[in-house]
Amino acid sequence: MNLVRNKFFNQLYYLIFFPIYLISLLPHAVAELTIGRFLYFISYRIFRYRYSVVLQNLSRSLPTKSYHEIQQIAKDFYKHLACMVVEIIQLFSVSSDSLHQKVKLVNTELLLHYHRQNRNIIAILGHYGNWEYLNILPEQLPFKVNAIYKPLSNPMMNRLVHHVRGRFGMQLLPANQALRYLLKQKNNPTLSIFLADQFPGVNEHEKFDFLHQSTNMFNGAEKLAIATNAVVVYLEMKKKPDNCWEIGFSLITASPKETCNQEITKSFAGKLQQTIKVNPSYWLWSHKRWKH
Repeated sequence: MNLVRNKFFNQLYYLIFFPIYLISLLPHAVAELTIGRFLYFISYRIFRYRYSVVLQNLSRSLPTKSYHEIQQIAKDFYKHLACMVVEIIQLFSVSSDSLHQKVKLVNTELLLHYHRQNRNIIAILGHYGNWEYLNILPEQLPFKVNAIYKPLSNPMMNRLVHHVRGRFGMQLLPANQALRYLLKQKNNPTLSIFLADQFPGVNEHEKFDFLHQSTNMFNGAEKLAIATNAVVVYLEMKKKPDNCWEIGFSLITASPKETCNQEITKSFAGKLQQTIKVNPSYWLWSHKRWKH
């Protein structure tokens, strides 16, 4: 029975994979003018994908903005979302050289400094910019890079995500295995990437003042850093005029065991908030972070 089921899922996977792969071969400019504009049109103009959620999140998070400004940020967000989908599709086939031109690292000296000290590093970031472009980091840094993630319940989507994120050497590390793995890597330190701004669930009781709202935040990265004595840095993505993403790092703490309770998570929330305020259209406003 399992053999038949696995064969079925394998065939279904390739039925989904190959059309996406073929589309990904389109030149970027062509893909943006066709697929990108089409996705923007149907999501913003036709179906109004989670439009009420986007407007509500923006209005509450940016209370000093006028209604006209909120509408313009929402429009820019849908344009960014469409472009990001195009970029993710192209990750199915994009060459290493092409992606190197789209992703520029700055301030890597901070990472190299602690790597020379044989320290594990945890980079915390939010759903800002195009975080899927981080899959090129293993080719840009002289040490292993992990992406800590929660496996998707849909096996097809989970396999597609593995393909996109693992093409250039990124190791996907399920969140429930991260502690055990990093403890084993004491003599072979790595950089672990942790997306930490999604809704953590109703059982997460730690709240922070984030974007003018009482907000539940994941503290898994903080707990992991304390347990492994890992250096914690904030990873920030900035859109540059040449349509590339600049990735920079800033220190949150090099002594996690000496921090107060929730200090690391609070610092991350503050840094992410500042990033969002500079150019809010690049954050994932369609996510229901404040649904409770």
